[in-house]
Amino acid sequence: YRSGSLGIIVSMGIKVAVTVGVSMAIIVALILSMTNPTAVGPLGVLAFFACAYLFFVCLFFVLIVLVQRITARFAREKNQIQLTNTPSNNKSYYYSTVVALVPVIYVGMQSVGGAGLFEIILLSLFEVLACFYVYKRY
Repeated sequence: YRSGSLGIIVSMGIKVAVTVGVSMAIIVALILSMTNPTAVGPLGVLAFFACAYLFFVCLFFVLIVLVQRITARFAREKNQIQLTNTPSNNKSYYYSTVVALVPVIYVGMQSVGGAGLFEIILLSLFEVLACFYVYKRY
């Protein structure tokens, strides 16, 4: 562990997530700039969605962990509450894998015919149920 620019401890998990996330963002940018869906075929489209999903998992993991640590730091400084039940990095990872599905599923729905209000409501309901499952299970 070492202290980051915000004075927050940076763990190895965040370093790995940032490294993988940046590499996936580069791969997605290369796929989008160098090809089109008809030229790469189904395997290229699958690679795009897999890289996009990994990027969003890393992004949301880093955001969740940073928000947890910042709020824990402010709560300790103000002596308001003791955060003894802060979620572990595993639980943060589980939440990030569930939340990362939203943009990927939404792009998939847009690519096959559009996402109306009903589809967005169903996607939101799915996410709420998935987050509730993670909350109860872990």
